[in-house]
Amino acid sequence: MRGNCTKLRDKFTGWRCDSCGDFITSVQAGWVEWLASEDKHGNDVLSGPRPVHRGPRQKARKHNCRYDPLEEFRSSKTIVEGLPLDRLVGPDGLMVLLSLLAEGELPRREILELVRRVQIPGYELVRSLSRTRKRSKLTAPVLGHRCYLQSEIQEVLARTTGNNFILD
Repeated sequence: MRGNCTKLRDKFTGWRCDSCGDFITSVQAGWVEWLASEDKHGNDVLSGPRPVHRGPRQKARKHNCRYDPLEEFRSSKTIVEGLPLDRLVGPDGLMVLLSLLAEGELPRREILELVRRVQIPGYELVRSLSRTRKRSKLTAPVLGHRCYLQSEIQEVLARTTGNNFILD
């Protein structure tokens, strides 16, 4: 069972693209973007941080997962901002994400979820599983707030593999 769990995690290492739903399998292939606008008082309002594929998807007939900056500006007067995914992983990436949290411009809940997604090995897979299965069948994290320990991620993957769950 442990071998199957390891194979499943290794096969789906990466981050799920919030645009097309496919996995971003390398840090160089990823981008994190968000929308920036101003409120009626002229204060910056940032929203919707999301990991996406960095460039056009060849499998998806040249589908571009990133926001179209011109379309976003025309439709809602927002500017598209972002960073390469590699700037947000590892210790320095964690510090960048914490600085975004400290700055308070992006919604706290969205930044915390982004931190979990890009920093915690296996979290993205468990997150994907929790969206396709009843939550009651998954282990609830001891710490709460979707903060899974590595042992809990391993348990979720082992249970999933035991149930012959197949990711699409």
